[in-house]
Amino acid sequence: MSGQLLRKTVSDVTSEKSKLGKELETIVKLDDELLQAVECECCGLKEDCTKEYITNIRNSRSEWVCGLCSEAVKERLKHEPIITIEEALSTHTIFCQEFNSTTRLNPKLSLTCAMKDIAKKSCEKRRNNLSSSKMIIRTVSCVPRIDLNMK
Repeated sequence: MSGQLLRKTVSDVTSEKSKLGKELETIVKLDDELLQAVECECCGLKEDCTKEYITNIRNSRSEWVCGLCSEAVKERLKHEPIITIEEALSTHTIFCQEFNSTTRLNPKLSLTCAMKDIAKKSCEKRRNNLSSSKMIIRTVSCVPRIDLNMK
């Protein structure tokens, strides 16, 4: 008896799954017709957007910028209000290009260079702290003299 109930449950789930599968396929086909992949001109990230949205953005601006890059440009404008949007965007584009040409290609080398820079700055900071602080300079040796005549 319990085996028959189990089969019945499995067959109901299977039939519902097949119905949903057909509906999902039609939704995906509709989405493919409505959506278009657009590449960010700063970082190269691709986003799926509706054609209407892409047209609106392209009419208002000449280049396509993804959401991450636009937020980075907004942050830059907050911290440096004297620069224009074009300057902030070009600065961010240069940063992304450098990142893509170095860090993405060889992340281990990039990490090594970053660690080297941190060590270099730390060493310079310590050197500056030692030279600027007043150090006690010894005028007399602290080592007692050994008298060779003593036996």
